[in-house]
Amino acid sequence: MELGKLIPLIFLSLLYSSEVAFAREHVPGPLNVEVTVSESETEVYLLIDELLFRHWFNLEPKQIPDLDPESVGDWGEFGGRIVTWLELEAPVQVDGVQVTPVIEDLEWQEGFDLNDFLNYVGIELKYPTKSIPQELEFLWSRFDTEDGFPLESVFMILTGADDFQILRFREDDPIQVWAPPEARPVLDPESVAPGLTPPLNLDLTWLLVLLGAAKLALGTFDSFTSRVPWLLLLILGLVIPFDVSVKNPLKPQVQLPSAEESVALFETLHRNIYRAFDYEDESQIYDILARSVNEEILPDLYDDVHESLMMKIEEQAISKVETVRNIESTVDLPEDPEEPAYEVLATWEVIGTVKHYGHGHWRKNVSRALYKVQWIDGLGWRIADCELIDQRRVDDGQESVKLAADTLSRSANFAIAIRGRNNR
Repeated sequence: MELGKLIPLIFLSLLYSSEVAFAREHVPGPLNVEVTVSESETEVYLLIDELLFRHWFNLEPKQIPDLDPESVGDWGEFGGRIVTWLELEAPVQVDGVQVTPVIEDLEWQEGFDLNDFLNYVGIELKYPTKSIPQELEFLWSRFDTEDGFPLESVFMILTGADDFQILRFREDDPIQVWAPPEARPVLDPESVAPGLTPPLNLDLTWLLVLLGAAKLALGTFDSFTSRVPWLLLLILGLVIPFDVSVKNPLKPQVQLPSAEESVALFETLHRNIYRAFDYEDESQIYDILARSVNEEILPDLYDDVHESLMMKIEEQAISKVETVRNIESTVDLPEDPEEPAYEVLATWEVIGTVKHYGHGHWRKNVSRALYKVQWIDGLGWRIADCELIDQRRVDDGQESVKLAADTLSRSANFAIAIRGRNNR
């Protein structure tokens, strides 16, 4: 074949392969589970691959468009078999009691190019609760598939009033329990000022008077001239006040907030960093970040957070931050601080999502970093420095790890110092 004819064919094959790869990035998994918890009910949405639906439920999904829930009631026998299967294979307990699901909707979703022409069944369920449950227990027992290769994991995206979690089910860990989170303390970073120990004011006036009077009364002098300095000292003590300010040796010059307050201040500042990325305008993002971060590190921190939220779908889409969960925050409060500042070794989790074409992608970052929090006059407490230690990133179940080796030794020394102080 001539080279001139071969080149277009090569180009077309490369274009096709890139489009296929791009499409596969958009293909939802064989099973997607989303849960929304509200006061009156818990909603569950299942998106199941057509072949997997047939294998599990032994039903023909193409019948769904012909079903009329209003005439047959609760989707008839078709819906009844789905409910029976769910109660047996994927039961949900609300505060210790298993609740029967109510089918709200059934969908037959035919495939299109970005879904690699795969067909899916959407099942929308409701579990009546009448109030916010104190505990939800989910069980998922089926990991077998139609092709004989079992599912490695089943992920559930759970959204509550003040919570967002990714629950993972495995054959050896098929039960997951959710409870509403406890409210964390919040402090205003601009109003909780550090304490400044006032200096000791020593009034030396009477000391001068006593010294001058004692010398004149008890001392011996050869002449009147030798008495003059002591007379002047006595007169100065009586006429001119003489005060001296000295540092209080019993208290540190800077009084930092307590350990509990320091953690609350840091976590308040830290959550606001990710809250800034709810805005689309870059200038707004910078303005919101400036309420938490010192302007000297603001550009670098913006780039780091922006990169951590990037998902390689739809031309590098930015995932929407659903929750920021502080796992552990350990503060290092200097015993005799010279400046109003302290360090925090923090571990936290960020979950973000991108939704499109009837399904969603999610990302979870679990990160560790060493922070410096400092009081800035006229502004309040701000994050003044940040050094990433490591970051574990999970995209739709695919995990990668980013390490910052140069910070590992600092974090180890930080932990050793904290343990040493606690053991005193």
